[in-house]
Amino acid sequence: MLVTDIIPALRAFPMTHLHSIARPLRRAFTLVELMVVIALVGIILALAAPSFNDMIGMQRLRAINDQLVTDVQYLRGEANSRNQYMGLVVRNVGGESMSCYTIFSSSTDPLRPTALDPTACNCTNAVGAACGPTQRELRTVQIPRSLNIELRFPPDQGTFAVASPIHGGIEIAAPNTAVFADLEFCVEVRRSPRGRLRTTIGPSGKTSQCSPDSSVPGVPACPAYDAALKNCQAAT
Repeated sequence: MLVTDIIPALRAFPMTHLHSIARPLRRAFTLVELMVVIALVGIILALAAPSFNDMIGMQRLRAINDQLVTDVQYLRGEANSRNQYMGLVVRNVGGESMSCYTIFSSSTDPLRPTALDPTACNCTNAVGAACGPTQRELRTVQIPRSLNIELRFPPDQGTFAVASPIHGGIEIAAPNTAVFADLEFCVEVRRSPRGRLRTTIGPSGKTSQCSPDSSVPGVPACPAYDAALKNCQAAT
């Protein structure tokens, strides 16, 4: 067949047939199918949301505990560099909107540990205005209760610790006394509904972390209280 015979034949062939050959029919999704997909995505997100929120909460718990550890080292460093006694006071009072702590020094007699007055500092005040005129605020950290995280401490322990410029360690005062002792100072960062991290500060100033209820992956469980060892009791 000659080319001149093919051209008239192509002209006579309906163009709609060519379109059908070039573009096969495509089947679209129905409304029911789209609704099923949307429902499945919603179920998957609902199942994943609790674990995702728990992961965020655990990361926040670790971050606050890491900040506490960093600030303890800052407390000791400032005592050594300034050659002054430095104080750390922790606060958690029911009904207040936060738990918090303040690092401070005495503005009247920084070379005497008993000149540190934790009652003159209130870390729930605005940062920069936590301490009265006899004390000098260096750092304040506030943890709103809206984060579902708070600071706790053992019932037999005070909330006040002192960093010494003499030996570089930590001394704590028993509740309602001004008598300092070489004991461990413990602060627990607790998250609701799950997650507990305890930071222990030894008399030498060395810190260690553990989880009282083994709820934080990768962190060892806290040892049981032993009066002979004078280690920390469980926080209330």
